[in-house]
Amino acid sequence: MALLELKDLHTFFRTKKGIVKAVNGVSYSVEAGRTLGVVGESGSGKSVSAMSILQLLDGNGYIDSGEILFEGRDLTKLTEKEMYSVRGNDISVIFQEPMTSLNPVFTVSRQVSEPFIIHQGMTKKQAAAKVIEMLADVKIANPHIVAKQYPHQLSGGMRQRVMIAMALACKPKLLIADEPTTALDVTIQAQILKLMNDLKEEHGTSIIFITHDLGVIRQIADDVAVMYCGQVVEMAPAGTIFMGAEFSHPYTEGLMNSIPRLSTPTHTRLDAIPGAVPHPLKLPKGCKFAPRCKYATERCLNEEPEMIHVSETQQVRCFYPRKEDRHGKK
Repeated sequence: MALLELKDLHTFFRTKKGIVKAVNGVSYSVEAGRTLGVVGESGSGKSVSAMSILQLLDGNGYIDSGEILFEGRDLTKLTEKEMYSVRGNDISVIFQEPMTSLNPVFTVSRQVSEPFIIHQGMTKKQAAAKVIEMLADVKIANPHIVAKQYPHQLSGGMRQRVMIAMALACKPKLLIADEPTTALDVTIQAQILKLMNDLKEEHGTSIIFITHDLGVIRQIADDVAVMYCGQVVEMAPAGTIFMGAEFSHPYTEGLMNSIPRLSTPTHTRLDAIPGAVPHPLKLPKGCKFAPRCKYATERCLNEEPEMIHVSETQQVRCFYPRKEDRHGKK
């Protein structure tokens, strides 16, 4: 059984101009000990679907319908008080920008020790000793010194390591990483990805890794969910996505074609997906990707496709999932 399963999740936001359907029927699952990469452009609903799991939504946001099953228990039915025992204990999150997540007026030790004190009932002295151990686990040099420092005294990579240490403090079963490497340079990004892979192997933690970067997904993910306009348009093992499978969604194909490769001839222009993501209050009638899809037909513009199984491990939301069938429609 999957550790986490989202079933037909709908998360909406009330605005002055109407209801924004940020997550509109999302379904995906995370197996124990595996990493699910959630990829898509900004505004595709990646972060909102993940934050819905912990009910960390803005004041105007709410889960309209659907189920979020964690170890068989529906998290949407839990009270705020019951969610406190889940957040940071069973499910932890690493946010995109650690400088806005860490409190600038408290030391690293003070902040990393909170999960130990709140969830495990440790004394301050016991928690402080555990903090040193956790900082060492995330490969921070001189953890005794860093523990006494404030966030502004650390580099971006070190701050992100502190966030990872805090998230893993209680050895959660699921870790949500919301674009944790976006603000880091390439060298530090590679170190953080290796660290997360090593920690996953060591602790058996499942990970939801949210990013817009397919290169990062290729390095860390076992399975991939491609999102567009609040929906999952393709779900498959990472190997299927990156190894040129027989089936794919045109949006996934567009993302793959836009990646620069060493084999690409010099001065060759990369393929770009035309247009932009539609406004959430003005979504197209049929397939949400149809206005930008070079394979779109009249049916695509008027009917919304369902998610279909094209193999035992791959699902695609498209009327023409087989590449050969649609390439003749150019």
